[in-house]
Amino acid sequence: MRRSRRIWPRLIALCGSCLLVPALTMLGEGRGQIINAVTGQTPLVFDQVVGQPMGLPHLPPQGAWGEVINVTSRWIVIQNHSGQQFPIALDYINEFLVRWPIGIDILNNQALVEAVGQDLGNNVLQSEHVDVFLGADTTLVSPTYNSLLPNNALVTTVDPGFYRFMFPWDIGGQNLLHGWAYPVSPVAAGLPTRLHVVGPAINRSPLQLGIPGNNIATVIPFVGQGLSATQVTRGNINHVRKGDYAFMTPQQIGQRGLILSQLVLYKSIPFRQFNPAAIR
Repeated sequence: MRRSRRIWPRLIALCGSCLLVPALTMLGEGRGQIINAVTGQTPLVFDQVVGQPMGLPHLPPQGAWGEVINVTSRWIVIQNHSGQQFPIALDYINEFLVRWPIGIDILNNQALVEAVGQDLGNNVLQSEHVDVFLGADTTLVSPTYNSLLPNNALVTTVDPGFYRFMFPWDIGGQNLLHGWAYPVSPVAAGLPTRLHVVGPAINRSPLQLGIPGNNIATVIPFVGQGLSATQVTRGNINHVRKGDYAFMTPQQIGQRGLILSQLVLYKSIPFRQFNPAAIR
């Protein structure tokens, strides 16, 4: 075994020298490493740069918040809380969305509203926030009525809540009710579910949405709280301003910067008050 192990580094070194490839890039568990193909060691200079405040940033595994510090007609540069800067080419963004604050009072039946919250029964859900889609942006969503389990999975044909009521010792229901991954309140009766609804706003107080099946879903806020809302639009480079906050979901690091599956820009003013021709 020892002799066979010694053969592989020689073969790798030979292939590396023939192909003139000085390094291999490996991504693992959120940390990038460059390994020399001949020596099999990580260059010291790379360790001194990667992950340091002024060096190359790590690839955020689950997404990250940042602030826009520069924007051109083709590039957006975002800096996170550690001071690491992520250059992002516009054509490297798979989905670009913008969220604008909006008031519930301006909703009409031409607006599609999306809400996700606790299912209180009788098509009533409790939530603290809704998303609004107007005009051409209504194509981003479609009328929806779905029951969700605590892990955001869709409820199956056999409702786990009813199944657990009839067979209280089922393993699936017990795991969801008392499991460590998705714990629920001990006082919750049965298996709690949530509702995901999308539909036109047919009433503002209380907020009621038209849902498939010629039915109505009512969205109510938590006790003592109001119902916030944001208008969601497709993103445009003209929407971006220095100082905006953004949430980015990365796929990988390319030659020209970060490649994103989604970039969501958060604005502090309503869309109708924004002037895209204003100086950046």
